[in-house]
This record gives sequence, C-alpha cells and structure tokens, in this order.
Amino acid sequence: MVARSGEGPDRQAWQAAQAEAVRAPSTTLVVDAAILIAAVRGRSSGAMLRAAEGTILVTTDRVVQEARRRIELGLKRPELLAVLDDLAELLTVVPVVALEPFLGRCEETLRDAVPSRNGSLRDAHVLALAWSVDADVWTTHRDFAGTGVATWSTPNLMRALAEADPQ
Repeated sequence: MVARSGEGPDRQAWQAAQAEAVRAPSTTLVVDAAILIAAVRGRSSGAMLRAAEGTILVTTDRVVQEARRRIELGLKRPELLAVLDDLAELLTVVPVVALEPFLGRCEETLRDAVPSRNGSLRDAHVLALAWSVDADVWTTHRDFAGTGVATWSTPNLMRALAEADPQ
C-alpha cells in the first residue's frame, strides 16, 4: 500500500488488516429460490445447515412456492419436495402479504438497478424482506446489486462465516 502524506504506520497497518478481512454477513440472511433448490438437490445442503448455525435464515412464502414449482415441474423431481419441506423448517417463512408496504418501492428499485436494467420485478418480495429485517441476501444472481443490500454467493458466505467463527 502506498502511504499518503500524513498517514502513519498505524493507519497503514489498519488498512492492510481491512484488505485481508471479509465483511461479516448480517445476522439475518434472506434465502432466495435458487439457493433452496441447490440445497434440495444436495449441492449446498451442508452450506444451508452451516448458515443456520450462525444466522437467522428467512425467506418468503413465494420463494418456497417457486422452489416447489421448479422442483416439481421444471426438474420433474417431485420426490424432492419432502426434502424442500425439511429444509423449509430451518427458515422463518414470511408471507408476501406482510411485505406489501415495501413492494412498490422495491419494484421501482429493481427496475432501476444497474446490473440487470431488465425491468424484472420478480424478486421484489425478496428485496422487501431484506429491507424489512435489515438482512443480506443469499443468492446465485446479481439482480440485487445496486439496491442497497449486500448479496452473498455460497462460497463467499461460507468463507465469511468461517472467518467470523473459526472452529
């Protein structure tokens, strides 16, 4: 690191430590449908269990319904619905109707978000939940960038949780 004039070694040490540190996730994480489906398929079920140990996992009833639909109709794997039901027990499921006061603003924010600018409002309920409980979002896509919430991929979330609570 290059020091600016007036910066001492203490400031430089602090900056170096900050560069090494990963920001800790919020104590509450909103789980989106893609994460739920990956866990049901066994691709990140261990990550789901690990995250549930150190954070409060929340989602919306619409996320659970979407995951059910994609598992049953898209993947054509109705036998996995019981696994989804078991994983949903780890989550606090919030009805979308309870998020109504946030939805209009969330739709506007998603419509204007920088990364997609595709006008997709499908995940307004996920953003509304994140805003209402001051949570980060655990997701596989970038639709929430530019909306004011932090998002986590599974590998980065697992790394951050491990650093926050080394065992």
